[in-house]
Formats: sequence, structure tokens, C-alpha cells
Amino acid sequence: MLSHLTEEVINHMLTSQWFGRLGCASGTEVLVVPVTYLYDGHCLYGHTREGTKTRLMRENPNVCLEVNEVVSPTYWRSVVVHGVYEELTGDDRVYALQRLGNRMAPLFAHEITSLENYQGETFLGSGAPNTVVYRIRITKKSGRAEQR
Repeated sequence: MLSHLTEEVINHMLTSQWFGRLGCASGTEVLVVPVTYLYDGHCLYGHTREGTKTRLMRENPNVCLEVNEVVSPTYWRSVVVHGVYEELTGDDRVYALQRLGNRMAPLFAHEITSLENYQGETFLGSGAPNTVVYRIRITKKSGRAEQR
């Protein structure tokens, strides 16, 4: 039976998960991409590289994120978050990088030179070269579940 998730369950899913699919669009271009994220109870935080995703979000900061827990075709939960994208600088950027912590892995396999580079103080303070650190200010959350 299809049902709506409570605010408590939605928040639990967002807190306990770390992987979702980010949707963004500008003009006629639409993009849905896998991302890692952190939910602090108020906003979502993430990191990415300069590219199509950042270009689209700069042109249109209205985005959404979907998070799923799937056990079977008849037993799943899904949360959709709508919000506004903003790039972080200064203290906000440092805060987000420190909170993201071990979720901050290299974005591409060829970037792995040594694990220490991604856990050291320098990385946490500034991020990897060309890393865009962002926050999504949540405007709406909803969730559905199927449990038969």
C-alpha cells in the first residue's frame, strides 16, 4: 500500500543516507546525477567539480534531490527534497568541508594519489583543486513508501 512518510521518517532517511540523485535544469537542458551529500537537519551539503551540473545550478538554483531505500519492488521508501543551490565560500565552505569529512572522496579515480591527501588538514581547509562546495537550502520535503 502506498503511503506518505512522516516528517520524522523523512528526516531520519535524509540523516542516515549519504547518496542521492540531484536534479537540476536550465532552459531546455535537464540533468539528474548521483551525488553524495550530508544533511545537518536544516540543509544539504555536497561537493562537485566545475561542469554541466554547476553551470545549470548557477543558471537556475532551484534543484531537487531524491533519496531511496529499496528492499524489493513492493517494499521501498523515497524522499524528494526541493531547495535552492548556493555555492559556499569562507567559513561556510570550511564548515561544510569539515562536516562532509570522510564523504569527501576524490571525484575521479585518477585523482587518487594517496588517501592522506583527502584526510589531511590542508584538504579539509580548502578542498581539492577545482572543488565546488555547495549547500541546498531546503524549501520542501516529501516522502512516499510502498509496503505490501
